[in-house]
Amino acid sequence: RCCSGVGGDNARIHLRPTRMSHEPLRFDDFAARKDDPRLFARWLFSRSLAERTSGLGGMQFQCQLCAAIAYMPERETAEDLREGMVCTTCGMSARLRSCLAMLGTLVDRSEPVYITEQGTPAFACLQARYPQLRGSEFEPDPERRAVLAAYLESLGGHGPIAFEDVTRLSMEEDTLHAVACLDVLEHVPDYRAALREFARVHLLATFPFTDAADTVIRASLSAAGEVIHHLEPEFHGDPVGGAVLCFQHFGWDILDAVREAGLADAAMVMPWAPEHGVLYGNWMLLAQKTG
Repeated sequence: RCCSGVGGDNARIHLRPTRMSHEPLRFDDFAARKDDPRLFARWLFSRSLAERTSGLGGMQFQCQLCAAIAYMPERETAEDLREGMVCTTCGMSARLRSCLAMLGTLVDRSEPVYITEQGTPAFACLQARYPQLRGSEFEPDPERRAVLAAYLESLGGHGPIAFEDVTRLSMEEDTLHAVACLDVLEHVPDYRAALREFARVHLLATFPFTDAADTVIRASLSAAGEVIHHLEPEFHGDPVGGAVLCFQHFGWDILDAVREAGLADAAMVMPWAPEHGVLYGNWMLLAQKTG
């Protein structure tokens, strides 16, 4: 099967993730990350590109998912190096491209994978590669799940949409080899409960990351289930479900929470591949069980 991109003429493409030519930087804690000369050099290079008079306009890169050559358009504002750098063929941002490529280095095609989304282009692409892929949406309404299923089909995916609460997954622990959670964890008030559910074999996660020592709690739930705002409310757009409240921006202490959940080998990783349109800032969390 193949996935349907959101760029160009929505033409279907085959998912062909390739390894990046540069080793990603990996840090086990905040102390290891501080003043790392490689990280600083990559930040400086990326900033120098983004601050050019013409921005990144005219830059080209080869998408590591669909293998197409993408050309960056001229922009009057700075390019978002995480949610931008979009491939004009498959429509995937730098964050999604780097995550899906990284997942391909962790998990074999024959192994069962769970991703905490389903009605998305990312799920449709992964579904084309992993026959045992499972996904879900936090949507209890069957009618809305049917709408999401139709949207998934329009992307080249297939199947009904499953409802799961990531703090109480219904699937048994030994039925999954890996969990991918891409910009979902910040919307989960009890994220530590979700991490305990994610403690399978491999975990790949992305989220708003402060690159500071401590997580910033923006909102929480009271014992009665009411939202308590500690900072100005922040909502993230969902292409199908609308605005979703952000409860936290994570810091380096997320690694301690992951280890407490049962994944002893945990690190923050930053891939780097300018030739694939992946520049500074695409942090991801990688963790796995040991022993």
